[in-house]
Amino acid sequence: MRTMDAVRAEQIIERAVTKAREVGVDACIAVVDAGAHLKAFLRMDGAFLGAVDVAQRKARTSALFPLGSGDFGQVISEQQLTGMVLSNNGLAAFHGGLPVTEGDRVIGAVGVSGGTAEQDLVIVRYAVGAQ
Repeated sequence: MRTMDAVRAEQIIERAVTKAREVGVDACIAVVDAGAHLKAFLRMDGAFLGAVDVAQRKARTSALFPLGSGDFGQVISEQQLTGMVLSNNGLAAFHGGLPVTEGDRVIGAVGVSGGTAEQDLVIVRYAVGAQ
């Protein structure tokens, strides 16, 4: 099974930082492999301390449930899955996390936190190439 390698993880971080600077956001960026294990992480100078955990949760959410973390939140709401975000040691149910795919296979995920949910989504989309 192919998973996220260190080179790709670092490239994703670089792309996220580029877009975060463009949008004017100091962000935390977390990249996880297909098993939702942290592969790379960066906290930009000035990023909120609380965003460290949120970025990692967004990435984990999108690796464990292969969809955007905001879409995951919509499913939770529509299906009335109260408490679902408490599973798997805590998940995130708002924008900023996206899976990374290779073909039709999820090889990892990225989580961005530091701006509004919409800003985080813009950054993570750019980082994974889903502009």
